[in-house]
Amino acid sequence: MKRIPYGISNFEVLRNKDYLYVDKTHYIEILDNYAPYQFFIRPRRFGKSLFISMLENYYDINKKGEFEDLFKNLYIGKNPTEERNKFLVWKISFAGIDAGHGEEELRKSFNTKVILAARKFISRYSNLLENISMPNEIDSAELVVQYISLLASQIDKEIFVLIDEYDNFANELITGGKKNTYESILHGEGFVKVFYKAVKDATMDNINRIFMTGVSPIMLDDLTSGFNITMNYTLDENLNGMMGFTKEELLSVINEAEIKGEDLRNKLFEDMTTYYNGYKFNKRGKSVFNPDMSMYFLNKFLAYHEYPEEMIDNNVKTDYGKVNQLAYNFNDKEALEEIMTTGETSTMLVDRFNIHTMYSIKENFKSLLFYLGMLTIKEQGPLGTVLKIPNHVIKTIYWEQYFQKINENYNIQVRDVRIAVNEMRMNGNIEPFIDFLKKILEDLSNRDLIQMDEKHIKMMILTLLGVDSTYFVQSEVENNKGYVDILLKRKIQFKDVTKFEYLIELKYIRESERSTLEKVKKEGLNQLKKYEESNFINNEFEDDNLKRILVIAVGKKDMYFLDK
Repeated sequence: MKRIPYGISNFEVLRNKDYLYVDKTHYIEILDNYAPYQFFIRPRRFGKSLFISMLENYYDINKKGEFEDLFKNLYIGKNPTEERNKFLVWKISFAGIDAGHGEEELRKSFNTKVILAARKFISRYSNLLENISMPNEIDSAELVVQYISLLASQIDKEIFVLIDEYDNFANELITGGKKNTYESILHGEGFVKVFYKAVKDATMDNINRIFMTGVSPIMLDDLTSGFNITMNYTLDENLNGMMGFTKEELLSVINEAEIKGEDLRNKLFEDMTTYYNGYKFNKRGKSVFNPDMSMYFLNKFLAYHEYPEEMIDNNVKTDYGKVNQLAYNFNDKEALEEIMTTGETSTMLVDRFNIHTMYSIKENFKSLLFYLGMLTIKEQGPLGTVLKIPNHVIKTIYWEQYFQKINENYNIQVRDVRIAVNEMRMNGNIEPFIDFLKKILEDLSNRDLIQMDEKHIKMMILTLLGVDSTYFVQSEVENNKGYVDILLKRKIQFKDVTKFEYLIELKYIRESERSTLEKVKKEGLNQLKKYEESNFINNEFEDDNLKRILVIAVGKKDMYFLDK
């Protein structure tokens, strides 16, 4: 059985150590026919670094003798292009740059990254460069570019520049509120802009190819005047599945992992689809799975032959949490409420934005959520591109982010949430949860932190249940009798401690409409009756363990529930 390559982004190691590899090499053939200076965005933990490592090994002139070993049985090994093993490959990653201690430290860190990448380049090609070393007086990134270009010209070779995490430090500056520093390094003669201008100038000599990646187009517009040579292929239909796993690719991974039993393989695929699938980067493209999350799950499952307690990798959660602060800087509560309560929204997708218009143009917020992987393309609609939450993992991240925002003003103890939800799971008693919810909503509403209506009550219920994470939480579930407000299903990893599942109908009455309480109660109970008669509910749930609950909130203070 091949090993699961969780966390491995070194293509050579992956191939030589016989790790499982999903063949993405046919995209090399496509990229070879595209414009030579390429820009490509994908969310965090989506296989960008591994793809860059694959390009590095394919194009490196010094890897010519290893081509057969590295690419045998892969598409490009059988169909190599003319540019195979043709270049001096210079790879630069801007991950880990110090953006938190002022502009001078940022400059030093940036220059150091480029200088170290150049020294590694010189060392790699010492067989061609005849023991040349980097002179100490070359201490800035733009001079390094000029020097590397000079070295290549002396041996009449072309350079392929690979840039990973091009926007890493820019995201940190914007998230940290350091707008002045951002403007200083990217405008006029700022050192970042000067570096990219030097790269552009070197394309007139021997930098023949560029491939650069990141998680957002935030810097792209600000670099344009000095670096207006790249073609943005992020939304290209032919490259929709270049990173991530298609359905067919994931099924082949599950088969190669030698998981026994067709029923089990089908169940794993079904649950991985719910949690990790759904990303589309072109309206005509097929949806793809997040590769890191998929490998995390399979790695855990194969080690212990059971589902991991947490279906989301904590490393992913941390990365998304950091990056999502970019989006929360927009403070667009209306858009967030729409996304969290309906699961989708519409916008005109923006392919770049600069620091001056970033927060002032409405479309930028939703577009940024798309690039960060928090929304994905559903279809083309009358108001632009319809975007939706791609999967359950991302829903969970929304809930946790919203919980953190609420907790900045109100100290909600997660332990208290879990005690209340545990009473629901084990004893079928929702009353402690409703009392807990009522207290939170009353306090938040009194502080004018939220409006009290059905939408906001539902957001808080979903958030609390999502943060607890022991139920599989669904909202607006469609069935042949309508849309269920909230459905709580048993998770396979908590099956032994979850006796009861829930179908919840939610109603809200303004204080001025209190007299309609009995009428609304009757309507809600009738809806519950319809839902429980639906094919979906009858097929999915055991009648004895399904609790049917009507929750009615009246004004700011009263909340009732009926256990049908």
